[in-house]
Amino acid sequence: MKPRRNPFQVIAPGRFETGSPPSRWQQFRSLLQTVWNWRRHRSVRWVWSCVEGVARFCWKPLTLFHFSRVPVQLHATFLIYPVGVFTWDRYIENASRGLLRATVFLLVFCCSLLVHEFAHVLTARHWGIGTRRVLMIPFGAVAELESAPRAPGEFWIALAGPLASLALAGVFWLALHAVGPSIRYWLSGRYWHQELRFGFAFGCALNLVVAIFNLLPCFPMNGGRALRSGLAVLIGRVFPRHAGRAFLIATRIAVRYVAWLVALGMMAVTILHTRVWIHLFVFPLLVLYAEVEYWVLRTENSPSGIDDL
Repeated sequence: MKPRRNPFQVIAPGRFETGSPPSRWQQFRSLLQTVWNWRRHRSVRWVWSCVEGVARFCWKPLTLFHFSRVPVQLHATFLIYPVGVFTWDRYIENASRGLLRATVFLLVFCCSLLVHEFAHVLTARHWGIGTRRVLMIPFGAVAELESAPRAPGEFWIALAGPLASLALAGVFWLALHAVGPSIRYWLSGRYWHQELRFGFAFGCALNLVVAIFNLLPCFPMNGGRALRSGLAVLIGRVFPRHAGRAFLIATRIAVRYVAWLVALGMMAVTILHTRVWIHLFVFPLLVLYAEVEYWVLRTENSPSGIDDL
């Protein structure tokens, strides 16, 4: 079906066919239409290129520093949450004191995440696995390994992070009890003393929560990966005939029979008791990622797509 043409598009070609040049009005209108179309298309392209450039710049992670030859990168969304949200909340409560507490929160939060992730990085390096980067995202941090670890190395790599968080929680707990009334003499008043105690108490609670949360046997969290690795070793020893597929069988058990139950249980506890509504978003994503990883592993082991498990 041909596009519908306006009267100007019908009259102008007709005058050319009869040998008559277009009138001045037709020439002026044709020029205006050409300029308008050119500026309109150029404007759209210019706006789109600007939006695309800003989006690429904001979405691209920013490398902060290198530690142990591993780049530590910050994603742009980290500046929205928790930096933006938490800082704004504390500023509304109390401008000067709230910003100070937000700064303490961010320092403790970032240091705790980096200790947790570099425990994974250093343990993976011990097992001969390199790390591309450590990326800080809104809900935590991720260590991107160069290759997927296998049992038994995966067991120790997965447990290294929660153990480091538990150790750091102990350090903050000792520091909290060390900052007693006697240390106020060296501090500039009671105000700074309270802020130090707040930072140490927050660091202790944060690392305890991080360690316990990551030890949940919900694949692909650290507890789920440790469970998968332990099951793979156990299946390979108890059933030597299935040793070649022990890792795949252990992944299926960890995903289909454990992760789903843990995720549904945590969501039910959230609705009925804790009211930590972010869990209703986090645990479905975890289960989805676990299913994707299981299907990729299954495809690698059985390209025909036949599931005989």
